[in-house]
Amino acid sequence: MQELPNMKKLRGRNAIEAAHAGMSGEDEARLESTISGLYGVSHDEAVEIHTNYHVDRIFLSLYTRALANGMKKEAILQRFQELDFLGIAQQVTQGKIAEPAAVEVLFRSLAKLETRGKVEDRYLSFYG
Repeated sequence: MQELPNMKKLRGRNAIEAAHAGMSGEDEARLESTISGLYGVSHDEAVEIHTNYHVDRIFLSLYTRALANGMKKEAILQRFQELDFLGIAQQVTQGKIAEPAAVEVLFRSLAKLETRGKVEDRYLSFYG
């Protein structure tokens, strides 16, 4: 994680994006202290800010991908209520899973919901 010289001048999403620049999965789990310092908040509130940041990004990525795959907006929003965005975002903030992988996991869940569980998994097909 690199420290930018004008980090204190940045606010909101831009500050968190700057803090994420060049970050590895292990650094992701330590970002809360940077967020706490940027905003002058407790560690617990920094964890919440960090998690919400990833929820927003994952939601937008998944929404864009679902639209690109032909799902209608109404169906997407209805199905999104059944997905665990908060849980997967918490895994991202802890460095357990990368954000693109989180989007992939949720997209597979979304596809299963949409096709009533009849999604062919290419890995299971290949190995099974």
